[in-house]
Amino acid sequence: MTHPLNDIISSYIDTPNGGLVLEGIKIGRVTFEKITITNREGAFNAQDLINTVLSKTARIRSGKHGTRYAELLPPGSPARLLSIEIEDFSRHQSRCYLKSSTINDYARTLKLLLLAIGDIPVSRIDHTHVDRLWDLLRWAPPRFLQDPKLCALTVDEVIALGQANGTQGVSHATLHKHNLCLSAFFRRLVATRAIPGNPMIAMGKIKKDLITDPERGEKADRFLEEDELQRIFDPGAFVAWAKKWPHRWWCPILALYTGARVNELAQLKLHDVVLERGIWCIAIQLTADEDLAGNEHFKTRQTVKGESALRRIPIHQAVLDAGFLEFIEDIKACGHARLFPNLSSGICNASGETSARYSQGLVIQFSAYLKKLGFGKGLGFHAFRHTLSTKLKHARVPQEDVATITGHSEDKRFTVLEGYQTTPNPEERPRQFEALGRFLPPVVLPRYKRGQFKKQLGKDAKFYP
Repeated sequence: MTHPLNDIISSYIDTPNGGLVLEGIKIGRVTFEKITITNREGAFNAQDLINTVLSKTARIRSGKHGTRYAELLPPGSPARLLSIEIEDFSRHQSRCYLKSSTINDYARTLKLLLLAIGDIPVSRIDHTHVDRLWDLLRWAPPRFLQDPKLCALTVDEVIALGQANGTQGVSHATLHKHNLCLSAFFRRLVATRAIPGNPMIAMGKIKKDLITDPERGEKADRFLEEDELQRIFDPGAFVAWAKKWPHRWWCPILALYTGARVNELAQLKLHDVVLERGIWCIAIQLTADEDLAGNEHFKTRQTVKGESALRRIPIHQAVLDAGFLEFIEDIKACGHARLFPNLSSGICNASGETSARYSQGLVIQFSAYLKKLGFGKGLGFHAFRHTLSTKLKHARVPQEDVATITGHSEDKRFTVLEGYQTTPNPEERPRQFEALGRFLPPVVLPRYKRGQFKKQLGKDAKFYP
């Protein structure tokens, strides 16, 4: 069912310049004196309104003897507004027990989508709307949502301002993250039959950025050269910085020699240090927190990136020689369940639930330390992980053995066997231990002394669950 007004409104939707005023509209017994449209969102709503009136006022056709012909059934239920679908999507993520930080990441992306295209029915969204969001991400000034002056502008004005000022735009990595969030959102809309197809399919993949700036030279995913490692673990500089907190002392050392993610280390518990067949290991695992026993959604503040991240890593001999087991004895005497009780997991302001990010404070402290040493922006804890992986690759260590250390996913050809591979495999330990034995960075680790953190682990210290 069409109407000439639909063509006029569709033309405005394609090029929404200024406003559109429609006067004296009569459809059946319904009369609209004046309809004023100021943006694309309003145009979509006006189009839906006209189509609804057309449907309601259609005459029932009948023959001479009153035979009535059934009208065609509508193709589906009326599409809901984008804002409503976003709320449902967030509730769905919560029911799936996603951590609050992940839900917040999706919420930020979808908030930008809502801002870019307006609160329109989701059935109206196509690839052109995603293009509009990309334009906003490309030209919007940094943190423009936190600037009240910028928030008062229209999307077109924000884009124009960014173009005039030559705004750099978001990074490839950030754009890729937005792309993943939008794809997941639209996939659910397709699954719930709210939309017939995923508009993200037309967008394609975002090419990975392989360019390195020689002047900056500090990419977050690069490995550390030998002289850089020596600068970081310089006996004078490192001890002066690390002696303030246990996590400062041990997390950089463990990151270098295990390749573990920073949050995997920051959240370690005492029972995550295990002796298996004579080999001391760190178990990256999820175990329940006693104080969360009554929580319906969250039983632990620990998080992992995925199933492949669950693993055991042999503790390098250099770490043992540096006194790690003596530190473990101090933690046992302290009585706290975690290795680094001075780190907080954080609380999500919106939900009141744990943010499960014990690493946040450590990352900030370590970044300040690197800056003091003269390192540029973009370098962080992940460089340790990249360094170990790269060195083991150069040493011809098989990729599957490296993956068991770093927690990267492996190709699984036989999915039926996945259910049998969830328990620790002690047969991996000798291969891991041999592989880590090939990693010999040119650094001198400081020797830990029992009671070194007596104040930080004492009864008057502030601990976090």
